[in-house]
Order: sequence, then structure tokens, then C-alpha cells
Amino acid sequence: MSGGIGTALVTGATGFIGSALAARLAAEGTRTVCLVRAESPRKGRLDGLAGVEVRGVESWSSASIARAIEGLAPDVVFHLAASGVSPDARDVESLAEGNVALTNRILTALGEAPPRRFLFAGSCSEYAPAPEGERIREDHPLDPPSLYGAAKAAAALFGKALAARLGIAFVPLRLFGVYGPGEAPSRLVPHLLSHFRAGTTPALTPGEQARDLTYIDDVVEALIAAATANGIEPGHAYNVCSGVPSLVREVALLAARAVGKEGADLGLGRRPYREDEPMWIVGDPARFHEATGWRARVSLEEGIRRMAGANGNS
Repeated sequence: MSGGIGTALVTGATGFIGSALAARLAAEGTRTVCLVRAESPRKGRLDGLAGVEVRGVESWSSASIARAIEGLAPDVVFHLAASGVSPDARDVESLAEGNVALTNRILTALGEAPPRRFLFAGSCSEYAPAPEGERIREDHPLDPPSLYGAAKAAAALFGKALAARLGIAFVPLRLFGVYGPGEAPSRLVPHLLSHFRAGTTPALTPGEQARDLTYIDDVVEALIAAATANGIEPGHAYNVCSGVPSLVREVALLAARAVGKEGADLGLGRRPYREDEPMWIVGDPARFHEATGWRARVSLEEGIRRMAGANGNS
């Protein structure tokens, strides 16, 4: 089993990160229980994963959650479910319901049998914009420019306070950019690979935005390390990131090279930057490294090459 995790409860298991995590936990012998909405169109991502137990909830109501986890006493909870991950699903009510309310309902349902650790998947979107060249540390101001970032920050703050009352060890993990096989086709790397394979030209900004990107396998390793490492302090936030700035134009170059289209038109400058688009989002992973020993291993070039070779489906 993964680092001594006997039973893990995973929310958001039909998502990009959650499905990769569930597969890894189950493969290593952890009893892996996934809370999934009964009508989720992505339930199929968990089909055929040996050792993964799916428990359906009719809705994310307190009653449905309580029924679904009745009798379950997980060692670790990986709370990855959230509203607003996709930019086209960020209406105000959904953001509040699917982040703040959902986190608190799950914590409350666990109050009778507190897990050893509750990992909350937060976001770099919680931070205030940082000046170019400054790697964002966990003590950087929380002043998110987006409603999504505000919803994640509010969920973490309220969840931390409620968890303390319930005696649950709550650990916020602020994830930066995550990429790899299985992510949505609209995301940057799959979008680029699809265009270059088809011989078409993507429409990109000038591509000078710096982003902090971590390959999915490294992120799964980080989640397991956060669940098991003795150095993790409940209530303290940790950045999960590479700490390496990558320009969007560099990502496009690597994607073209990975499918043998080096020299192709990258489509840079075909559309303007968004008005609210930060030019620099790069984290400092030092606190998490010191607590767990984890660091990102897969380079951006290698990660994109793996995606390009993943049966052409990235």
C-alpha cells in the first residue's frame, strides 16, 4: 500500500488528477474509495481500475455524503472535487456551493471517524499577483483576482477552521499548473499537440506568460507524500509546483518538436492577452520539499514527449 495508507477516500476521482491518483493508490494496494456523483458523465474513467470502489452520491448534499461514507473510516482523504476548474463553469452560486459548502459537508460527515489527514487541493489562483521574477511562497498575500481563486481560498480558510473544531488534520495543498495524459483537450498542451498533428495553426497570444508546470505523475507522487510524510504540519499550506518558469511560447516549441513539426507556425500573436491574465505565476516549492523530500522529476520537455507518445490521445 502507498506509504501505509490502508484506506483512502478520494473526491474528484473522475477528474484529471483524481483518476490518476485513484489508479496509483489502488495499484499499490490501498483500499481506494471514490465518491462520485451518480450522474457524472465521466464515471467511465474509473471503469476497470482494479481495487477502486466507487460510491455514488445522488447529490453533494450532506445527507447523500453521509450515507455514502457510512461505516467508512479512511486513513486519508484526498479532497480534489471542486467547481470552477473549467473556466466555463464559474457562475457565482456553483463556485460557492462546489467549493466552500462541499468541503464543509465532507468534513462534517467525517467527524465521527476523523481521518489521519485531510488533504485539500487548493490552487495557485488563491494568491495575489506577483511581480515577474518572484517565486510565490506560502506567505504571499491571498488576494485572488478571480472568483475561482476566491472560492478556493474561502473553502480552505473555512475548512481549516471547521477541521480544527472536529479534530481533523487539515492540510491545504496549493497546486500550480498540472499537465499530462488525460487532461482536457482544451488545455494548452493537448490543444497544441492536436493542432500540430493535424497540420493546423493554433491561435496563441504572443506567449510571454511564465507558468509553473508539473507533470501529472509528479503531482500524484506529491499527493501521496503529503499524505504520509511526518514533516507535514496540519493547518500549514504547501505549494505543489516545480518552481521552474516556462514561457507559453516555449511550451509551443516543445509541443511542435514532440510530434515532429519543429519549424511549424506556432500561431503566436494571433490573439491578444486577456485583460486579467497574469504574466507570471511561478511558485516556490521549498516548504513542501523540506517537509516531504518531494521534488518534481519530469522535465517539461520529457513530459510533453510522454504526452505526444500516449497513443496520440493527449
